Amino acid sequence: MFKFSDKKDGTSLGVDVGTKVIRIVELSRKKGKISLENYGEVNLDVASKEFFRSFDKKTLNPAVENISNAIKMLTEESGIKPNKVVFSLPDFATFFTTFELPPMSRKEIVNAIGFESRKYIPLPLSELVLDWQIMSDNPEKENSKILVMAVQNSIVEQYKGIAEGAGLTLIALEAETMALKRAVYKKEDPTTCLLEIGFQSTNVSIADQDFLKTSFSFDLAGKDLTFALSETLGITIKQAEALKKKEGLNGKISHILMPLLSIISEKVKKVIREFEAKEGKKIQKVIVAGGTSLLPGIIDYFKKSLAQEESQIIDVVLANSLKDIFYPPVLENKIEEINTTYAIALGEALRKFE
Repeated sequence: MFKFSDKKDGTSLGVDVGTKVIRIVELSRKKGKISLENYGEVNLDVASKEFFRSFDKKTLNPAVENISNAIKMLTEESGIKPNKVVFSLPDFATFFTTFELPPMSRKEIVNAIGFESRKYIPLPLSELVLDWQIMSDNPEKENSKILVMAVQNSIVEQYKGIAEGAGLTLIALEAETMALKRAVYKKEDPTTCLLEIGFQSTNVSIADQDFLKTSFSFDLAGKDLTFALSETLGITIKQAEALKKKEGLNGKISHILMPLLSIISEKVKKVIREFEAKEGKKIQKVIVAGGTSLLPGIIDYFKKSLAQEESQIIDVVLANSLKDIFYPPVLENKIEEINTTYAIALGEALRKFE
């Protein structure tokens, strides 16, 4: 986590800046109970040429003024009150690496991380902000695996500018996958693969015993399914997006979508195989989040495609980020959509209550 303040109060605000959607969540904690106070989104039409984020060889270029204005409009129209915010950083803009350190004190680990990171991160550390997680309960007596996350200083400054333009105070930046883990994964859960399929990119990560063990992002995602439908059927992007959401894998367009989903599935299986070979543990569960997770038939597809040999069954489920959060009964009909598409924003808002 790239923290700027540790002050806590009774409300929190999380913002997920996607490629074409910005989502915002307000949570409160009263007497130990966390409640959903407010949520909302700004959705750019999929046919638009302008997005909230642009890309150049995986470099993040957020449209600072557009994002600030959109967030300001959201907070004003929804009546959101807290002004301290946590933003998500897309995983493709965050460099992840892991390495092992011998037994040493936590203070020595802090000093060693900067030195060791130079071997794995292909940019000068002076240009980066580092965050890390010690994946050991007793680092003074055993070797410790360290997960290091790095983001460029320029990106941090851009997000500070976004917050300032929206009239908010930025208290932390965090990789999307960390927020997703917080929202949908519990320490007592089995070793789990988190699969987040957004519009621009897909992220595959592994969580085990409350630690994020690995994270991998690639560009194939919801946009590619939409573009494939548009090109194959000769329809507009907007029509293709609507058709995709309506029929998914249960209708006449499944043969167009299947080849792309098969590529995603193979990449997920590769991450799982490499983790299992390295750690000697089996993945028992896959949690699917992101807008594409609502594609009709996609959960059943992954249940079949991710099935392993030796009769091992992997439980594939939609994200349930509101499982332990109180929400108004009037939202019951929308809860499946909120659970998966707002998981990252919810995870950011939950950070203050850890």
